Amino acid sequence: MTDKKNKKIKNILDSVRWNEVKNEAIELLSNLIKIDTTNPPGNEKPAAELLEKYLQEFGIKTKIVESEKDRASIIAELEGEKNSKPLILLSHLDVVPANPKEWSFPPFSGEIKNGYIWGRGAIDCKGLAVVEAVALSLIKRMGIRIQKGVKFISVADEEMGGEKGAKFVVENFDEDINGFCVINEGGAGFIIKNRKIYMPCFGEKGPIWLKIKAKGKPGHASMPHKDNPNLILVQALYKILNTDFGKKLTDNFIKSIEFYLVGNNLRKFLKPAFNLIQSSEKIKELLGKLVFIATSPTQPKISAMFSNTLSVTIMKSGYKENVIPEEAEAIIDMRLLPGYQYDEIIDKMRKVVDDPRVSFEILAVYDPSQSDPTSEIMMKIKEAAYYVLEAPFLPILATGFTDSRFFRKKGIPSYGFLPFFFTEEEISTMHGIDERISIENIELGLKIMLSIILNLCADESAVFGA
Repeated sequence: MTDKKNKKIKNILDSVRWNEVKNEAIELLSNLIKIDTTNPPGNEKPAAELLEKYLQEFGIKTKIVESEKDRASIIAELEGEKNSKPLILLSHLDVVPANPKEWSFPPFSGEIKNGYIWGRGAIDCKGLAVVEAVALSLIKRMGIRIQKGVKFISVADEEMGGEKGAKFVVENFDEDINGFCVINEGGAGFIIKNRKIYMPCFGEKGPIWLKIKAKGKPGHASMPHKDNPNLILVQALYKILNTDFGKKLTDNFIKSIEFYLVGNNLRKFLKPAFNLIQSSEKIKELLGKLVFIATSPTQPKISAMFSNTLSVTIMKSGYKENVIPEEAEAIIDMRLLPGYQYDEIIDKMRKVVDDPRVSFEILAVYDPSQSDPTSEIMMKIKEAAYYVLEAPFLPILATGFTDSRFFRKKGIPSYGFLPFFFTEEEISTMHGIDERISIENIELGLKIMLSIILNLCADESAVFGA
């Protein structure tokens, strides 16, 4: 980054009437939350149309595409001055269900109160969609010249796997997804013990959804026996839950620590140690176990970044109080680190259970995906964030999965970065009760997103309009 470009970007950030723009974004987000896009069924088309109407007011080209009736995604484009690949700003329009009885405000009210915008999707992921859309509109309305174009893509169906959203767009609109980089959800800024830290996401674990079924002998409950499928299933789950399916410090996490936590002078001194760690699977596994032991009691979100995890999410069995059923089943959600193969994990699970009465069925599997945490793109994201607010910057591996995997599969570097700072309590509302985002975060997010677009898409000779 040259001083000339640095100064121009800061001048642009200082010239925006942020109070007006912030209020505009708050109103747009509130209205977007009011559109119930709970998935299933999704019904994202009205949300896509709202964003389309907003962007078209500024002369930004848009189109809405549907994978099936009312399962809509929006694609908008701001062309650059050079014939080069664009930056892709990605988000999704669908949300997970919410029970109104548990909320302080109705989950689809878009209530603006107590310094927050309340509602399902405020964080995941309508807040990001609005910040991206408004930042894009600022480039257009301020006449800022960018050399690389920007594509805004907000899709359907992310919460159910993306088949009718991102996957549909990637497979059917090559000209729209041929970008040099994707900025999506995944990582964010966090406030930990009153200290702020940027934790963007360079990759994500791969989920396996597995059905485990135990078959036994039905009978009268007054005559217990050892072939009760409920007992067989519980014993199998006990063995599985008490097995270590892998822990380690992944290669890209080691690179992330080396480049972002260690200063230049210290990095040279520690380079041999980092090289040794990178070259030894045993050392990476040992370090992964040590980190897991240190963090799992109090910081399970951190320990999950270094471990293959599993959770029992559904159990089904029985149909009458006094009848032993013939079968019982459970659903397990596993999340694998990069470098592990799902078939090897399931084979190990079968051997651990070692019972012919227990079967395993794969319901869905997605490979882990990742991009280089030390790329020039990530460096520019860091620079852009620092123009707005300086804080430690550590790229991480996300424990969940996002639509970024579809773009990484196409060879497009993809990074997760919600440009906000969340407390632990705030982030717990995502997929939970009383989801909300602060008005302060909206303004911060707008500034960071505009800074990212400028740093990635404008060169130093032509940041301002003519």
